[in-house]
Amino acid sequence: MTWEQALQWAATGGVAAIAGLIISVLIEYWPAFQALQAKAMVAIYIILCLIIPMIAMSLGVVTGVGEWGSFGDTWWPAIQNGLGAASLGTLFHAWAPSPLRKA
Repeated sequence: MTWEQALQWAATGGVAAIAGLIISVLIEYWPAFQALQAKAMVAIYIILCLIIPMIAMSLGVVTGVGEWGSFGDTWWPAIQNGLGAASLGTLFHAWAPSPLRKA
């Protein structure tokens, strides 16, 4: 995978995977994260889903892989992908059958 492909993946379909990986590391290695309320954990997931594609787009622009275009061409697709990933991840969590949920 090239740098351009990695940034494209991080700004589109990989948003939820990267956010999930970050949260799994936080859960495993940061005990204070485990003490947070479920609503706070969901908020952190949503924030990560919005920040990750913006960081990927910014890295693409800074490294010359992407182009600084208009808001609609550069940043809006990243925001849409982040919102989509956050919505789907939250929806799955909300509708997961009770045996799959962590008590």
